[in-house]
Order: sequence, then C-alpha cells, then structure tokens
Amino acid sequence: MIAPPLSIDEPFRLQALRRTHLLDTPLEERFERLTRLAQRILQMPIAALSLVDADRQWFKSIQGFKIAETSREISFCGHAILRDDVMVVPDARADVRFSDNPLVAGEPHVVFYAGCPVRASDGSRIGSLCVIDQKPRTMSHEDLQALRDLAAIAENELSESMQRSVQQELMAQLDMVSRQAQVDSLTRVWNREAIFELLDTELARARRAGTGVGILMADIDFFKRINDTLGHAAGDVVLSQTARRILGTIREVDVLGRYGGEEFLVVLGPCNGEVGTKIVAERICDRIGASPLVTEFGPIQVSVSVGAAYCETATAVTGEMLVQAADEAMYRAKRAGRSRVECAVVNGGERSSLKTASLKLAAS
Repeated sequence: MIAPPLSIDEPFRLQALRRTHLLDTPLEERFERLTRLAQRILQMPIAALSLVDADRQWFKSIQGFKIAETSREISFCGHAILRDDVMVVPDARADVRFSDNPLVAGEPHVVFYAGCPVRASDGSRIGSLCVIDQKPRTMSHEDLQALRDLAAIAENELSESMQRSVQQELMAQLDMVSRQAQVDSLTRVWNREAIFELLDTELARARRAGTGVGILMADIDFFKRINDTLGHAAGDVVLSQTARRILGTIREVDVLGRYGGEEFLVVLGPCNGEVGTKIVAERICDRIGASPLVTEFGPIQVSVSVGAAYCETATAVTGEMLVQAADEAMYRAKRAGRSRVECAVVNGGERSSLKTASLKLAAS
C-alpha cells in the first residue's frame, strides 16, 4: 500500500477546508441528495462525498456503507485530491497503491473506485465525490462527465455552506470538537442538546422578526416491537434510516435532531403559520409510512406519530412550552391510532388543539 502524499499547498488547502465549517457536522439533505444521485446515475453500490482532513477522510455524506471516517493514510480520496480530474481505479487489487489496503482486503472490499476532486471557493481541492464497487469496472465518457457534473454541484453547495440559517450559524460558531459533541453518533443528526439550542436561536430570530415558530415531534410507532423481534442492531438501522427519510422530507431551512430514544424533533424555519407547520408534519408522516425501509434484516415497515406545535408570536413562548405542546400532541396521535398527525397552537402559555385530518397510512 502507498499512502497518499501531502499536496504542495497543504496548509492553504486545510485552511480552505476549515473555512467551510463542515467537518463533523450533521447530515444535510443537499449533500445526501448528491450522493444518492451519484449512486443511482452511475449504478454503484457506494457513493460518498469525502472531505480530506489533515490525518483523516471524513464523509459528509455516504450511501451504501455505514462509516463516518477513515484515516487519511488508507484513503483513496487522499490520492484523488492530488489530481485535477477524475481518478479511476479499475481494479484496486491489481494496483500497487491499494492492493493491500485495509479497505480492499476488508469491508467494504473496494475493487473499483472513481473520485472527482471537489474544490473550495479558492480552488483548493478539499475532498472528492467518489463512487465504489466491489467488482472491476470501467467508466464511459458519459459516466465520467456525470461524475464531474455532480462534483461541480457539490462545489456549488460548498460555496453556499455559510448561508445564514440557524443551523449554519451554529456550525460556524462551534469548533470541530464541540461539533462532534453535538451530533448524535448513531443517526448523524443534531443531538438533544444541540436541537434545543437551535430552537432557542430560532425563537430569538422570530422575536426580532415578529413572526411565529413551528416544531414537530415525531415518534416511531411500535419501536420496542422492532427491537424485541429483530434485535437492537435492526432497531439502530431503523433509527438511522428514519432520520434520513425525515431529512429528505424537510426543507433546507428546517433542522432535525434526535430528541431521545426513537423520538425526533424538527425545528422549522420560516413557515406559513399553523397550516404550513401541519403540512410539513403530514409530509413526514406520509413519507415514512409510504414504503418499507430496505435493510440487511429484510424490509421493515415503519410509521411515525407526529405532534406539531406552532406559536403565532414568539414573544411570550419558550422552547420548553413548544416542546411540551408538541409532545402532548404526539401522544394524542398515538392514542388516536398512530401513524397520524395531531397539532397544537401555543400562545403565551395557553394551548389549543387543532382539528387534524386523518391520514390513511398503515401502522407498522
């Protein structure tokens, strides 16, 4: 195995990477969407957006393999960022750089690799959009161009990484160690502490703007039954995939966190009042229950019960009040049959239920 050498502009490259404030941050749908597209368009089992740090490669998004990072020494992407164009490895077993690499000899058993460098706004190559297969392959000119095009989209998203949503503000404020402490290690979304901080930030923004705030509490139905019948490893997969489905349903300005256990909390960005809050809640409920999760344990049908809470003015409302209202609404949804949405409006400590349309979704 040959470890990737450092680039000639390594100090400047690392500075450019740090300026993105993306290392050790939660999953974001804009990057999840890109790796799903790469996986689907190029028909590869694994696709990833890798950021190459000083001594590791960290995956901002990865499809087809569960891993957050590897050492830079064994990374394929560490080699890819040394090139101006796509690096293609048709068969890693026959390549002296990779033949005895742990990623080739062991999981995920990399045989084919193609990675296109991804640049920061100053042109520094800070990572790679890559696709992987466990068998030898080649790439056509059309495939190579598709990978370049997707990498260009990734670069555009990187240039927009400092948009002033509450989530990006928190990412920019925290150093890498602090960010690691505020991301749930299983689902790779914000943890309980961070999501409460983001809720307080959104309430403060709404007070300044004189607008309202909406939140959603989503709880996986019959989750204990999944753990009891299929085991906790299956339960972990359900939690991780449910988080990704929710992330794929909400908007870029909305924020997802794991509230605890099998509960997720969504803090909505600017929304169209209680109606807009309910629409997002019903979309989540529908998306989760629409089709079984595809897992190594077989297909698993999952549904969620969602409690939505909205305040028309944030002046006299606290985050705790909103969460309590959403939690109570979620339990009303459970009592009403699960796989549905219940809503509440919170105004200065007073809470009122909203009539909720029944959703025709199959419970798990």
